[in-house]
Amino acid sequence: MTLSRRHFLKGAASIAGAAAAGAATPLPSPSPSASPSPTASENLRGGEILPSPDFSQLREENPFLIGIRPHRKGGVRLELEPKPLRGARGDRWVIHNYGTGGAGITLSWGCASVVVDHVASATALVTAAGATPGVAILGSGVMGLTAATEIRRKWPALPVTIYAKDDLRSTVSFIAGGQFEPSGIHHEYNSDTKRKVLATYLRRARDRIVEIQKSGDRLAFGVAERKNYTLEHELRSMDVATPRDVVPACRKGRLPFEKLNVSGREYSTWLMNPAILLPKLAADLAEGGAKFEARTFATLAEVLDVPETIVVNCTGYGAKTLFGDDKLIAQRGHNIVLKKTDPKQFWFFSGGCDNSVIAYVFCRQDDIVVGGTVQSGQESIAQTPEDAKTFQRLLANARGIFAGRPADCVW
Repeated sequence: MTLSRRHFLKGAASIAGAAAAGAATPLPSPSPSASPSPTASENLRGGEILPSPDFSQLREENPFLIGIRPHRKGGVRLELEPKPLRGARGDRWVIHNYGTGGAGITLSWGCASVVVDHVASATALVTAAGATPGVAILGSGVMGLTAATEIRRKWPALPVTIYAKDDLRSTVSFIAGGQFEPSGIHHEYNSDTKRKVLATYLRRARDRIVEIQKSGDRLAFGVAERKNYTLEHELRSMDVATPRDVVPACRKGRLPFEKLNVSGREYSTWLMNPAILLPKLAADLAEGGAKFEARTFATLAEVLDVPETIVVNCTGYGAKTLFGDDKLIAQRGHNIVLKKTDPKQFWFFSGGCDNSVIAYVFCRQDDIVVGGTVQSGQESIAQTPEDAKTFQRLLANARGIFAGRPADCVW
């Protein structure tokens, strides 16, 4: 699909306008609490019952979505190549920023801050070689747009061009659920040393999110505090992989739903709604002078032919072809988007299933996303008759859980 710069920016602006309108009225969102955990017989919200979703209320436009998560064995690739790569126009310093799997929304701001550190190093090398610094961002998903945003915040006059093959709606980031949780990638950080690396990314991400909240722009960025509820089981992505100064220890008690009122856990985290966040970032970048160019790269030689001397590779699964990264694994996933029927639907549920057919129900500003399936090694997003069955099974499991049958979804 080819895309003009005008088309890209017009699409970003229109999405941003619609999203901002939907987020204009602040919704109630619980703040982290230092109160002691309830007993197993006490309701986690002190008797308040939160409204369950109506799983028959599908969104009219594109309620069934499929995306490919760029999972990477060994974790995120976030580094500056030790030597420049020679292209037709000369040396290009390459910074890699991809491989987040299902945690791109979570890690994006933290990884972007590390990218800024690498850009500082690359800029010094470019200048020392007598060349002019300029940055090419490959990819307009959340990793690319947050990296571009942080680079422009640090160096407002540094030329930045974002290369994108499609508009924002076509990125896997745009259809993500949006919860802050290192889901899917955390098990790649399976030692104390590796967990310290992940903790750095998470803390840097937390700092930027808190900064956005304090700035008063949280609605425009789609950021909101959320309570995440699970069945009573360990959630290793939160309990083990996430530092307690980022996400506090969970509280235990009875889940605050009319029929799903069994023992469970409550975590304090954030929503970063990509349908609001990505258009906001794109619009701000365009207004600030960053350029957008529609371009598809088929080979590394084409990448190195860009005029910019610094290349930030945020191509996700595309890095497998462009940079020969065989550690990348396509993880195909299904999402269903429901209508939001009650303003008090402002919670997350990620109770999980052993059959991986329902992992979460996320209530966002103006819709509800049901999803979390993982099909490793499948690269196609084309929907098949088998996918139709998966979507129906996803809905059936979610409906059963909130009807008070958690045994339908045992961790």
